[in-house]
Amino acid sequence: MLPRKRSMNTFILTVFLLIKYSEQYGSGAPPMACVDQTPRHSGIPAQSSVPPYAIYTSSQVRQGDVLNVTIGSALGAPVTIGGFILQARQVQNPDTIVGTFTKVPNTEITQIISCRGYNDSVTHTNPESKPELTFQWKAPDDYLGGIFFRATVAQDYAMFWKNVESPVVEVVTRDTVITTTQPPLTTTPATAPAATTQTNRKTTTAKPDIIYQGCEDTKLCFGVPQNCIKSGNCKAIVAVFVAGDTYTFEIQGTDNPKYVAAGLSADNKMGDDSAMECIRNDNGRVSLFTSWTYPKAEPYVRRPDSPQDIVQLLESSIIDGKLYCKFRRDTVSTVMGQTFDLANNKYNLMVVSGDSMKEADRVGFHSLAFESTGTPLALATVGAPAAASKLLIKLHGSFMLLAWLGSAFIGILLARYFRQTWVGKQLGGKDIWFAYHRILMVLTWLLTMLGFILILVEVGGWSSAGGNPHAITGIITVILCFIQPIGAYFRPHPGHQETTYFQLDALVLW
Repeated sequence: MLPRKRSMNTFILTVFLLIKYSEQYGSGAPPMACVDQTPRHSGIPAQSSVPPYAIYTSSQVRQGDVLNVTIGSALGAPVTIGGFILQARQVQNPDTIVGTFTKVPNTEITQIISCRGYNDSVTHTNPESKPELTFQWKAPDDYLGGIFFRATVAQDYAMFWKNVESPVVEVVTRDTVITTTQPPLTTTPATAPAATTQTNRKTTTAKPDIIYQGCEDTKLCFGVPQNCIKSGNCKAIVAVFVAGDTYTFEIQGTDNPKYVAAGLSADNKMGDDSAMECIRNDNGRVSLFTSWTYPKAEPYVRRPDSPQDIVQLLESSIIDGKLYCKFRRDTVSTVMGQTFDLANNKYNLMVVSGDSMKEADRVGFHSLAFESTGTPLALATVGAPAAASKLLIKLHGSFMLLAWLGSAFIGILLARYFRQTWVGKQLGGKDIWFAYHRILMVLTWLLTMLGFILILVEVGGWSSAGGNPHAITGIITVILCFIQPIGAYFRPHPGHQETTYFQLDALVLW
């Protein structure tokens, strides 16, 4: 009687363990694991080591297209999969599941389930060991931006790894041309090509990026370099679309930038501006921040000085080296004590991009693009405004080059090498070498003073030179140049006994 009772107890215990095992693992991920992907294995934590599994897929997929997603080995060696749950998540909101799974490799060991939406997840049907698994996932028709695949994979009941993630996959428009090692599957069946003797192919030009759509009739668009919007090849561009009291911004930078940013400014100079930065992180994801720009004494932006809740990221992508963000900004916001009212005030639009970060929370120099609109604009304006004029800066540079590499250089050569040989001829009662020397030095003085006045007008008056060596050197040069004719005027004739006390002219020349 005792052995029979012991056998019965053993049988009941075995059945209980099997029921518990199947509830927590065997028939697939339980509904409560849909969001956090945590197996309900009592008292068993996830492994903290590097997972032996990896997720492989394409880097891009068009809206509505299907692509293969594979759970396999991270090290190349064969691995077995006991249980799993796999989903696609939005990059900017990782708690949001997107897309639908359309096919599993084997319905006896895997299944499609609905967690937050229809057929948005796949999991196992039994705990038996499985080889590498490949699924088909369909991108949503109404979503653009980055997604990634996240899975929890169990080797057996007591050993599982969470947050096994794929690289970022960009969901792009249906007319985007994709070049990838794994072409996405299409929902349209292929048809055999028709037999023809000879055809003339039509050459089609690539459609401009989505940010350019509506720039002529529904959006305010401003890009670098000038006149780049019509051709769709801006190095950096900002677009503003206004619908009622909703202000939607788009910014994009090319040449694989680390960041691209747009700013709202009271003038066309950088400093005391409210900026919005689209940042490419090292993990391939995109982040949006607001920031405040300081004058040249502190030229880099610092995000802690600017509230982050005044913008809401809608879409982002990194495609073909183009960094793109689409976001909304509050109609009225206060930054650094200044009120930015997008509906009632006018602002200069700025757009910049660069290839580096100075610190974790400060962008680097705008090495790829920088431009500002020439005049303040109402953001509800439609079209492509002109950039701020660079005429005064160009004239300043031209006059300085003509003064010091042209007239001053030739005048010095005449005084140094022709004063002993170019004699016997006079102009205006002076030796001809001296007459030309004096004309060229006066021209140098005029060009320098004019160039100095032009740059003062451009920057809006006198300002602190700070640590800018160009500004410091320029001011010293202008001062010496200004007083040089005064010294030359009071300098006695070369044979006079007081000549040695008036060497300022020679000092400037040499």
